[in-house]
Amino acid sequence: MGTIELAHRTSTHGTAVLSTARDADEVVEACTGALRPHELRLARGGRLATRLTRVPLGDLSVNRLRYGADVTVSPRVPEEDDFLLTLPVAGAAMFRYGGARAPATPDRGVVVGPYREFEFAIDSAFDQIIVRLDRRRVESVASAMTGTVGAVHFELALDRSVYRLCGLLEAAIDLASSGLPAARPQLLWQLEQVIIESLLFTQPSNRSAALKAGPTHAPSARVRRAMAYLVDHLAEPVSVAAVAAECGMSVRTLQEAFRRELDTTPVQWLKEQRLERARALLSSGGPGTTVTDVAYSCGFVHLGEFGVAFKARYGVRPSTLLGRQRPSAHS
Repeated sequence: MGTIELAHRTSTHGTAVLSTARDADEVVEACTGALRPHELRLARGGRLATRLTRVPLGDLSVNRLRYGADVTVSPRVPEEDDFLLTLPVAGAAMFRYGGARAPATPDRGVVVGPYREFEFAIDSAFDQIIVRLDRRRVESVASAMTGTVGAVHFELALDRSVYRLCGLLEAAIDLASSGLPAARPQLLWQLEQVIIESLLFTQPSNRSAALKAGPTHAPSARVRRAMAYLVDHLAEPVSVAAVAAECGMSVRTLQEAFRRELDTTPVQWLKEQRLERARALLSSGGPGTTVTDVAYSCGFVHLGEFGVAFKARYGVRPSTLLGRQRPSAHS
């Protein structure tokens, strides 16, 4: 399915982060830096011989990891900043993500999201390619493709069609190794974009229905680019002129494209996305979350305006929605 060649490319062109490392603290520190924070439990009597090779690719990285022992990996923090696409090369493992469980073998990969608790039980022969994808970039691409913001919930077990990404990942590694991105960094960004879009199209998720609605419902490439830029700068003051310049068109052309394709304006579309993200943050808010922090993180600088707009759209005040997520003092 291409994983053998991808593993070879990663080992050949990547940087050796660990080479038969046996100290558990050293392994956790290195894997945390390359992938995500986690805890590592070694089976009784086991000895680590961990190898980790990494190829950084902008908002993506391709990593080859083998612990060399029976281990269990669990999260250190409740939410993460990345998606982990695991393509096994050898051995076997059992993955749990939230309430879902799936085995991982050379013909059965998995993709773990950033939103729920995970746990991997891995045998000593387990050799894997892990593609780390930046959470913000994936959510941004999904938003540009579907017109809505929010979490991207992939099914845990990989669809077999996802293995077609191996060729794209090999091409990305070759491109990064060629030196061309130093002169033309946009090339690597564009290839990353194709990889993420391909994953969204092939792996079942909560966005699949919108993506399969058909090209007649999808915004044009230039509008998608503008949408992606707006989502990437959701928390910042953004002018229509800056968006138009980023997309290589005039303000008038941008305004007309949004009105024709989305029946709205860039400013109104951005406001709606900010409200949607604020609702998502308030709905999942834990201890320490405040309405003020959420408003500012979503680009609202006037709290009164935020409160009025939020209630008009969702029929409830931001503070009321946040209060529903907090356990009662008597519970």
